[in-house]
This record gives sequence, C-alpha cells and structure tokens, in this order.
Amino acid sequence: MNRCIIISAAPYSDISFYKSKIADGDFIICADGGYDYARNAGIEPDLIVGDFDSASIPDTDTETIILPVHKDDTDTMYAAREALKRGFRDIVMLAATGGREDHTQANYAVMLYLKRHGCSVKIAAKDFTVFILENELVTIENQKDKTFSIFPFACKRCGISLKGFEYPLASYTLKAEYPLGVSNVITSDKAEVGISGGSAIVYIYELS
Repeated sequence: MNRCIIISAAPYSDISFYKSKIADGDFIICADGGYDYARNAGIEPDLIVGDFDSASIPDTDTETIILPVHKDDTDTMYAAREALKRGFRDIVMLAATGGREDHTQANYAVMLYLKRHGCSVKIAAKDFTVFILENELVTIENQKDKTFSIFPFACKRCGISLKGFEYPLASYTLKAEYPLGVSNVITSDKAEVGISGGSAIVYIYELS
C-alpha cells in the first residue's frame, strides 16, 4: 500500500517544502484549507474533505467530501479516518503545527489515534518532525547532531531508555509534570529509544 499524505490548514506557505515531502504514488488528502496549499504548490490531491467554514468549497473534479460545520471530528480527524478506511497505514501529516495551539494539540491527538490503529505516522514541519512512541523500542537512524526532545503523552508517566544521546537514560521513569526530556542531542547514527508503560511524543529538530 502506498503512503498517504494529509495536508491540513495550519498557516504555512513554503511551497517548496510541500513539494519536497510528496513523492510519486502518494495518496494525497487535503483537509479543508489544505487544498489551497496543495493548489498553490501545483499538487493535485486525490481527495478533499472539510466543512469549508474558513475556505471556499473547491471548484474541482477531485473527489470532495463536504462535512457539516457542527460535527465531532475536526477536518484533519475525518481525513485520518478516511485514510484508515481506504487501507493506508503509512501516513505523513503536513501543515499540522503552528498557528492556533489548540489545533496543533488536536493534531497530536489525531497522531495517537492513527498510531493506535496500526499506523506509522508523523507530522513533518520545515525544521522538525513529530511522532509518537508507545511501548516499543525503535532505532533512529541518520539523525546525528539533531536536537531531540521527548515527553510523556496521554499518560502520567512512561519508562524511557536512551542510547546514542548526549544524555543517555536507562529504565528511567519520565513524568508528565517534569520536562527532563527537553533539548537532548542525538550523538549516534543509530540511536535507540525505548518506551514502556505508556506513550511519549518525540520532536526531532534540524537545528542542534
């Protein structure tokens, strides 16, 4: 199954960034105003969804699902459900951070939802990437010298182990009320992150 790209509507207008993150064969879903970003970048989406309360309904032959303004799902959440329904399990979210902080937080919740439904999912921004880990051990490759931050997410605490970092940890309990995980640095081309007893949100910044 090909990868799915969800373009949301956070205020971000770097056309070259969108083009750099989309490959041939990607299935592209635009959530509401995300269609404007795609159009400006010359990207043709496969599906458009939204209530269009802050954008005009697109005049296009592209498949479009018009949602009611009063609904439980955000436009991005609906796009995520559609991606799952259509069989995608590798998902990248664009234009999902910045602007209103509550919308960014909502998109983190969408990431967790997708994660718990068997997806590999991340939010890609110009200078950083965000993803969620839950009860797993992962290897982070080719990210040496980048800034790394990690915090418990949707839980009070989680166990954490870090290898290949400026500040390594072994079976440490990371608590939600104490930001110990901020501003670490990856020092290995193959760093390891282990999470147990909960979930964590991870930020990797291009700037060290």
